[in-house]
Parts: sequence; structure tokens; C-alpha cells
Amino acid sequence: MARYDSCLTRVLELLAAPGKTSRPITADSDLAGELGLSSIDVMEVIEQIEDEFDLSFPLNALSGIRTAGDLARTVADLTG
Repeated sequence: MARYDSCLTRVLELLAAPGKTSRPITADSDLAGELGLSSIDVMEVIEQIEDEFDLSFPLNALSGIRTAGDLARTVADLTG
């Protein structure tokens, strides 16, 4: 669980970067619906995560990512 928590912290930091969104972000925040991120915005965050964690998201994993928590869980699974 600690790995998920640290991944969530970093995901939330990346999503809160200037220019991404001005809305409060939690693990349950829907990336597109609630935060208003475009698919390009989400892919930019994923690209940053891939570079930072030295990993690559499988294409089939991307379709299951709807919330910040989903993104953090995927990162934790890929790094675990």
C-alpha cells in the first residue's frame, strides 16, 4: 500500500502542475470529466510518469485509467 500512496502523491503533484487544472484533485477525481483534462493532457502526464519511473504503460492499461487513483494504481502495479 505504501507504494500506491507514494505513487498517488506524485500523480497528484503532476496533475496539479500549473496549466493542468485549477480544481482540487483527489484520488477519486475523474481526469476528463471532473478535472477537464483533454486526452493530450492525460498523455503528457503519463509521459512524465513513464520518464520519471522509467516504465512504459501497456496500451491495454490505458483504457482502464479514469481517475487519479486509477493512474496511481497502474503506476504502482507496473513498478511493483
